Amino acid sequence: MNENLIDLLRINYGIDITLLENNREGGSKSFIAVSRGERYLFKLVPDSFSKTIKQSLSVLNFLEENEFLSPKVVKTKSNQSFFKTEVGKIGVLFYYIDGDEVAKVDRVEDYSKIGELVGKLHKIMKEYPNELIEQDKNYFIERYICQLKQKCYEESKLSTFIEYGNYLWESVKNLPRGFCHGDLYLGNLLRDKNDTYYILDFDTSSFAFPMYDIMMVCNRTDYFEFDESGFFKSQDAYEIFLKGYLKHCELTPSEIKSFYYLIALYHFQLQATILEINGLDCINDDFIDNQLDWLLRWRNQCLDNVCDF
Repeated sequence: MNENLIDLLRINYGIDITLLENNREGGSKSFIAVSRGERYLFKLVPDSFSKTIKQSLSVLNFLEENEFLSPKVVKTKSNQSFFKTEVGKIGVLFYYIDGDEVAKVDRVEDYSKIGELVGKLHKIMKEYPNELIEQDKNYFIERYICQLKQKCYEESKLSTFIEYGNYLWESVKNLPRGFCHGDLYLGNLLRDKNDTYYILDFDTSSFAFPMYDIMMVCNRTDYFEFDESGFFKSQDAYEIFLKGYLKHCELTPSEIKSFYYLIALYHFQLQATILEINGLDCINDDFIDNQLDWLLRWRNQCLDNVCDF
């Protein structure tokens, strides 16, 4: 398969790719492409995601025009941002950024600089001229509830999920909306040897809550196992992050408070996305029970530490 992809890259870009190495895999696959010592990042995306990938490329082109530090797209020989394969895939080639994922180091002192970067991103994207895919309660809450119903999850526990999900949505639904990267965890932040930071992977960009991006960067809880220290680690990261972010963007009091609600909301959204990609059978009831326990313990900790949660 890699040999076929190398041929497609040569045909579409006129670049003499000699090696293609697997990099990351999720909803899409990425590879490191090598040509005479120069490296590129190549993404192969299912055609079913064509709407989101085309939107992300539009966003990246806009950010490049505004000199924002994000991946730069290599244009094909016909000056396109992508090409289609014969097997229902979309191929995109990026110039390679040599750096380390911030997640591999996770230094607290990084958060102020990252806050500035995200603040610049949100400020620039206020001028984005094109319509963005809008995400609402269905994306953040209802997808997961529907999946739990499909799995015939125990009715009493399902009711708790529904009640909690409705509570969370009522708490955040009126937050200011705008550009949202949507997957801004530390693994999608890169730092090069000059301590310059880059934001990666704009495939889930949408018109939603900018505050959701802030939550994802600063969320230092363990997704799988509840640990009370995660609350305080997240709080510390959030406070440092805001010192950088507020240099470029303002936040309303309701946005600042929503940080704790959004961490819980994240568990609904991410769980739904995992099931969409890997199928309903990728988790069992024990795993779901553990997630419910996590959410209830998070709610109790927030009630003890945050006024009016």
